[in-house]
Amino acid sequence: MLKSSDFDLDPSEIEGGVVGGVDDGGIDGFYLFVNRRLVREDTDLTIFKAQQLNIELIVIQAKNKSSFEESVPQKMSSFLEECLRLGASKENAAELYSEALRDVVGQFHKLYEASLTMKPTLSIRYFHVAHADDVHSKVKTRGDLLVDKTKQNFPTAKCSYTPVTGSALIKLFHQQPKHNLPLKTSKYFDWHTFERQAYVCVVTLPDFYRFITNDKDEQLLDCIFDANVRDHAPDVKVNKGIQTTLSNPVGDDFWWLNNGVTIIASDAVLRAGALQIENPMIVNGLQTSYELFQHFKFVGGDQKDTRTIMVKVIVNSRDDTSDRIINATNSQTKIDSINLHATESVQRTIETALKTAGFFYDRRKNFYRNQGKPATKIITIPFMAQALTAVVLQQPDQARARPGTVAEKNYKELFSDEHPVNLYSKCVGAVKRSQEFLSAQGALSRADSLNLLFYLATYVAAVAVESVKPSRAKLAELDETKITESLLSEGFQWLWQKYKDLGGDDKAAKGPLLADALRRHLVIILAKPKPPKAKKP
Repeated sequence: MLKSSDFDLDPSEIEGGVVGGVDDGGIDGFYLFVNRRLVREDTDLTIFKAQQLNIELIVIQAKNKSSFEESVPQKMSSFLEECLRLGASKENAAELYSEALRDVVGQFHKLYEASLTMKPTLSIRYFHVAHADDVHSKVKTRGDLLVDKTKQNFPTAKCSYTPVTGSALIKLFHQQPKHNLPLKTSKYFDWHTFERQAYVCVVTLPDFYRFITNDKDEQLLDCIFDANVRDHAPDVKVNKGIQTTLSNPVGDDFWWLNNGVTIIASDAVLRAGALQIENPMIVNGLQTSYELFQHFKFVGGDQKDTRTIMVKVIVNSRDDTSDRIINATNSQTKIDSINLHATESVQRTIETALKTAGFFYDRRKNFYRNQGKPATKIITIPFMAQALTAVVLQQPDQARARPGTVAEKNYKELFSDEHPVNLYSKCVGAVKRSQEFLSAQGALSRADSLNLLFYLATYVAAVAVESVKPSRAKLAELDETKITESLLSEGFQWLWQKYKDLGGDDKAAKGPLLADALRRHLVIILAKPKPPKAKKP
């Protein structure tokens, strides 16, 4: 469903939006995007301050059935009334819906209400997925009623209810991002040197807008923005400057006042007035690109605008060269994203080391997913940081509470060329083994499994190496055969009881008390008894 809206999330981000389980209210997936950026539980909402917001909600109910049921849009309508709408009773919502679902709805309310004076754009899309290929008219009517009710509560929003058939789902599953995009240009300079090929192009603003959006509904093509730069905290001052320039078509040409855009590609051929670019990746010029998208998509920019932007296209297939280009072209840009570290040597080392352990390390977002590697074997940089935080730093509460930001907080402690190379695969192995065990506990809800995952990994890693606070060297030598079913069961039983005693919810997992209790428990079960004092003769 995210593909249908041209969102390009990695497996961890997709998993983060899955809210199905106990008290889900018929909602399996809930995703909040602001200015095409996914908002997660630890996203700092202040980064959107003073920005013109484009808010998108995607609500999904997936039924493993061969028919579409009226109850699905009915449940979505109840969710709208009791939780999603502004002014819904928090007491009623707490009684009816899970904490995970209420938290993300709360983020939406906070952002939307704070931005109302700036007239944000809002779209709410409901997806109802089933195996059937026929949708009964009653289901469609229920869907229409849901849309009408949503518009009553959010009068300016664009709303839709979409039944997704089995055959449509299969088509979306096989859908891949476009690999060849045309960039129309009338003026260009080509250069062949260093066994490379490059172009400097002058492109009209409307033509560049068409390059970065899809043909279907002119949505931004997230897949062409390199993960190294696309998640950075935007510079409001710079954005306002670009907006001012765009809104004033009289005077200086746009490219005179702007640094332009840099694109890396695997190939580029000039044909019929357009540069046909294979596997384009915009590595510099995110703010310019996004403001251009906003200008034409939402502000009503003139499609006949003759102003131009300078675009640099570098044909290159070598990762090391690409990394140098990314670092150099972003050296003056304020970027806080963890993905900027992807070009460092330690991250390359981890990628190689994880392959020998059967995992694929996504230094570049969705690189291995687009190659068809199984999602369960793909390890993102944020997930690796969570694993290291839990196993090495023994801070499972931080790993659970800050999935997107824990890496930046402790980066130097987590990643270093001086750490044993096997450390990374061993930590991932401990977390994955814990994940498999928790998934096999049929009575365990998804929320509880997520809350206990990093705690269980902390426990089994320490016990397996027989150390209260294991060193990196010890963890690198961890014998994974020692993480037995019995060990996992022992750790789970203790954690489950303590977790329930503390409330058995997100607050218990994200707060410090459970982690403190676990560390004290490890001291009790692993501390070596002192040898008895020798008796005096």
